[in-house]
Amino acid sequence: MRTFQRIARLIRPAVGLPILAGLAIVGLMVVTLGCNEDRGRAATAAPAVNPRLPDVPVPAGFSFDAGRSKERRARGFRFVEHHYKGDATVRQVADFYRDTMPRAGWNMVEENFVSGRQRMLFAKGHDNCHLSIWEDWGTRLLIQVMPSGGRPAADPAAPSTEPMPNPAARGLPSESGP
Repeated sequence: MRTFQRIARLIRPAVGLPILAGLAIVGLMVVTLGCNEDRGRAATAAPAVNPRLPDVPVPAGFSFDAGRSKERRARGFRFVEHHYKGDATVRQVADFYRDTMPRAGWNMVEENFVSGRQRMLFAKGHDNCHLSIWEDWGTRLLIQVMPSGGRPAADPAAPSTEPMPNPAARGLPSESGP
């Protein structure tokens, strides 16, 4: 108890208030500098190269999440699902891909923004590249490369919610019919 009384005598309002005010100002500066629109501008200025997927650029400063990423190559086809995280805004990452993908030989096929996710589809040869960009404690980036005939699920972690096609509607015999 005496220790606290000694500390209380040392910290007088004339000394403590300026210190608290200074800390508050420093805190505000950190918050305002960290939340402006220029964050991540340098990260999207030059692409980084992922040696496992060299023809799809990645914004500099984005880290590869090996624990969530998958790859498979079979009979000359590749199926890639790479997850990344970084500090650039969704808009900056989308602008980065609009600029760099054509230089890497990819042609934009489709672009949309749905439920807070920027989605882009590029095509090159027999491959499609699907990009999803969204905010989630930083900016997340999902790159999926697959043959032109395949389409990714809306959320790769979620099972498909689309109903199974009715074979009878296509003129095929159904399993329950004789």
